[in-house]
Amino acid sequence: MSDLQILVTTMNQNDFTKYKDMNLQTDAVIANQSNTESKKYKNINTKDVLLITTTTQGLSKNRNIAISNCSDSAKYLMFSDDDLVFHNGYESIVCKAFSDHPEADAIKFNLNCISDRKLSMKPIKAFHRARRYEVTCFGVCALAIKKEILKKYNLSFNERFGAGTNNFCGEDTIFFQELFKKRIRLYCSPEYIADIAQSKSSWFKGYNEHYFSVAGMVISEIYPYFCYLLVIRSAFRFSRRINCNLGFLTILRSYYRGIKKNNEFHRNQKIA
Repeated sequence: MSDLQILVTTMNQNDFTKYKDMNLQTDAVIANQSNTESKKYKNINTKDVLLITTTTQGLSKNRNIAISNCSDSAKYLMFSDDDLVFHNGYESIVCKAFSDHPEADAIKFNLNCISDRKLSMKPIKAFHRARRYEVTCFGVCALAIKKEILKKYNLSFNERFGAGTNNFCGEDTIFFQELFKKRIRLYCSPEYIADIAQSKSSWFKGYNEHYFSVAGMVISEIYPYFCYLLVIRSAFRFSRRINCNLGFLTILRSYYRGIKKNNEFHRNQKIA
């Protein structure tokens, strides 16, 4: 039993091999999407590990399954994908950060990227309270949060977004912005707690019209009242990038299609 529990999302696992592969040293929930349904418990080096396998689809759905199966005894929860390899002693680093900064409700830690494909977020240089604009490029891996805060505010991932859905990205950004909307005190730590070897993106196919349409949906979800103004600035910036072959108006129309689609979804939800 440990104060920190790691919530891992993975696919097509048959056993607890990931626990060793990831150098996990704490309690863990391994949420596994496959073609069967099962729930298995195992005690590994005095740590409680749950492998829960479902036939569900979607990364956000899988993260929510991990959340719903977290331990009652855990003080802190940390999100992780299955491509992380944790550093020895990571639990002490995380618990000490919360002990040294009791005002923090959640803390985002650094990851050491060991692959050619680099992380979108810049390394955290000093411990500080996160600013809303800087988390737009953050992923939730290596984000630790007090379990009582997660439960108090009923935090979960938006299952309409993320890998395995038609809206293939944005779930992490939406989650981080929810922390700010609910005034949860998010901090950033310069401590490195794991290595990550990023493989080729499973969803990014370039800056095409579909990408900007999905991005429009994400922006609309986060900023429903300001989205139309925000995408004008974003469309202008992307139209000037070397790796984007679309013009300003094409990008803007794609953004607007996404905004319209997201607004229609919410209108239909109210009617239902």
